[in-house]
Amino acid sequence: MRITTFAAAALVLVLCPASRLRAKTPNILFILSDDHALEAIGAYGSWLKDYVKTPTLDRLAAEGMRFTNVCCNNSICSPSRAAIITGQYSHVSGGLNLNCSLRQDAPSYNRQLRKAGYQTAVVGKWHMRHTPRGMDFYSVTKGQGSYFNPSFTSTGDRQSKHKGYYADVYTDVALDWLKKRDRKRPFCLNLHFKGPHHPYDYPDRHEGLLAEKLVPEPPSLHEDVERTSPLLKAPHRWHLFRNYGYFGRHENDSKPKMWPHDGSVKSKTSAAYQHMIHKYIRCVAAIDENIKRVLDYLETEGVKDETLIVYTSDQGYWLGQHGLYDKRLLLEESVKMPLIVRYPGSIKAGTVNEELVSNVDFAPTLLEFAGIKADSRMQGRSIAPLLGGRTPADWRQAIWYAYGAAGHPHWGMRSKRYKLVLFPGTEDFEFYDLQKDPREMTNLAGVTDYASAIAEARKTVDALKREVGIRPEQLPAKGGWARAGAGERKRKKKNRKQESN
Repeated sequence: MRITTFAAAALVLVLCPASRLRAKTPNILFILSDDHALEAIGAYGSWLKDYVKTPTLDRLAAEGMRFTNVCCNNSICSPSRAAIITGQYSHVSGGLNLNCSLRQDAPSYNRQLRKAGYQTAVVGKWHMRHTPRGMDFYSVTKGQGSYFNPSFTSTGDRQSKHKGYYADVYTDVALDWLKKRDRKRPFCLNLHFKGPHHPYDYPDRHEGLLAEKLVPEPPSLHEDVERTSPLLKAPHRWHLFRNYGYFGRHENDSKPKMWPHDGSVKSKTSAAYQHMIHKYIRCVAAIDENIKRVLDYLETEGVKDETLIVYTSDQGYWLGQHGLYDKRLLLEESVKMPLIVRYPGSIKAGTVNEELVSNVDFAPTLLEFAGIKADSRMQGRSIAPLLGGRTPADWRQAIWYAYGAAGHPHWGMRSKRYKLVLFPGTEDFEFYDLQKDPREMTNLAGVTDYASAIAEARKTVDALKREVGIRPEQLPAKGGWARAGAGERKRKKKNRKQESN
């Protein structure tokens, strides 16, 4: 039987997954750090811009697009990672708390990429109960992992331990995989750094970075949160001095030592800030220089410009603002994630985008750049139009947020101007005007002049509930995700034995 050229081509498309990829399908390098506040990247121009050492990320921003309003929908590590992988909100993916498990059939951009012919790999922090799925190769740490001499579980359940600082080791493993890959097929490398998660340990080579140099304090460092935010900020566990205080946890550190203080609360808060920010900046510097190693390799191989390069973090982080450290709350520094994307030819260099983006949008975006239709169960929306310099007329006007892990549960919305925070079991709330009060120092709940804006924000929350498909019993409850989590725990217990990987 004679086969026409057209029919032969069609047959190849069916038989060869890699051939289903479009002619100029990009490689993908997705770099995810843990708790990297955008304020600690020079390109974002915060009060730390002259102190942080991020030349690689700054150059990446200069050569691509930098986003200023990217928000996670649940500011805690594992749930945010679950949202990034699946394109789903926490109540749908099942990623409600730390070390969560995703459903066996959960959507996954990696699984879709692999099915389409991509070579897929993940190296570094994973933070899920199960090992990665949909990967040709993985080498990941258990839980938080260690800053020094990290241990890995790799493809085939192989166990190994490596000497050295984690970021250097992660990058060594990633580069080894890149060098051994099939160069005839596109790749998706997920490089997940552990840092700069608390306690922000850094390699010895950065011991002298900013040594003895006083770093400026954020304007809200000494905010009286008992007065300004009794519902949201004051009860938070992670204060620099109060509650589960940073000062108390690190007062007796020998390397580096706690900064000098006069014994007053204000002085101890300032000392804790200096101790924290010096460690944090040193930890970030090690990430930046290891990213450079990867980018330099891609450039040497001649494929850097053929690679969609994405840098982000799983959430934001307080670097002393409001007298806090850590994350979790629906406040700017906690929910806003850095996002820098480089891909010459499709993304104009040196551009900045201020549209509202959610971490559920990442998976559909990567798939669109690969020419693959996203799984219909993904709830996010591709930001490819934004990266191309175009904002769709129906682009989102507000972000949905819900947190129910350790600490006090809450949910709400963030629009470009306003933020409404709601709490279970009470009619009390907090409301902020981000245009007039970008540092969120003034709670406007009960202010008559804002009655109509508050009412509109409540309508927006109700609309978002319908949009994301969350039922009343799935909202965070007192004690955490008590109601939503109960069903998840039963399901996980039943299915855990079925999870082969």
